[in-house]
Amino acid sequence: MIETSRLVLRKPSKDDIDVINEILSCLNQTRFLPNEAPYSKDQQRQYLENRIEHWIQNDFGAFIVCLREDPLIKIGFVGAEYAPNPNYVDIRFGTVKAYEGLGYTTEAGSSLLEWMFSGTGITKIYGVAMSNNKASKSVLRKLGMVPEIDVNLYNCDGLESFSIESHHT
Repeated sequence: MIETSRLVLRKPSKDDIDVINEILSCLNQTRFLPNEAPYSKDQQRQYLENRIEHWIQNDFGAFIVCLREDPLIKIGFVGAEYAPNPNYVDIRFGTVKAYEGLGYTTEAGSSLLEWMFSGTGITKIYGVAMSNNKASKSVLRKLGMVPEIDVNLYNCDGLESFSIESHHT
């Protein structure tokens, strides 16, 4: 678990299908994801199961983001996982619409990066966003990520890649 001044980040469980559903069933939230459309209930369930399995296999992954003042309020997820190309670890995030634009994703992402760099042995983390996804690219830049040319994490046209390296020695 990771705590910030406003947030609690914790490992996902099957009980977190509610927040996954809220994000992945929203047209606005999913238009920049590979599906480019809301996920079906089965896809949402598989998405959550994949997040849980990543933790089991790798001892790191996506966290569910909750409000510190009321940890029962789930506002999204943030994590770092191996990309389909396993040479890369990339950050992923999604926020419930009501909590967008309040700095929570950047706060959670910053804490995630610190945790990853200080405890996992990972020394470089990537981020990707569709070229027209200004909000996600803004978050990646706020996290200190810089554009990365000539990397292909997802074999997908229209993605811009970013990266940040650990400053831990």
